[in-house]
Amino acid sequence: VIGLQNIGIRLIMNCDSVFAILKNSSFRPPPDSTVFLVEEVKGDDGKEYLLSVEGRDYRIIGEELINKKPPEDEDYMYISDDFVIYPDRRKNRSGNPAFFLIPPLGFAELESVKDSLGIRNIMSVSPSTMSDNYIREHYSFPPDTKLATILIGFSRD
Repeated sequence: VIGLQNIGIRLIMNCDSVFAILKNSSFRPPPDSTVFLVEEVKGDDGKEYLLSVEGRDYRIIGEELINKKPPEDEDYMYISDDFVIYPDRRKNRSGNPAFFLIPPLGFAELESVKDSLGIRNIMSVSPSTMSDNYIREHYSFPPDTKLATILIGFSRD
């Protein structure tokens, strides 16, 4: 069993304001991958293919492909229509456990007006399936699988 760490949820809960919205397929795609398969980098364990979140470095060994294709100069395997893993990135490594990581992302619609609104630390995150179900039930959102929940958070100046 591979674990899941939704670091984005933990960070967004530190914001002054958090909103839940539902989006459909007409909403813009995310600015980057919303989920990665990673292992934590400890010490001098190589510095390539890194994702840094909250002061920690993670080696990307798989990722959701949003607005990009896998690198042509590297071996990869599709495990779904939009998720690839890079097996060679795991070879000869320390054996740190791999897990799925959901990072916070920006939210361009608020970034462009943050100064006039007096807000900062803008982020958005996709909740896990269990969290999404809880949010939908709590706020009487429809259980329609064609809709996705996004949490948007920010702090005030």
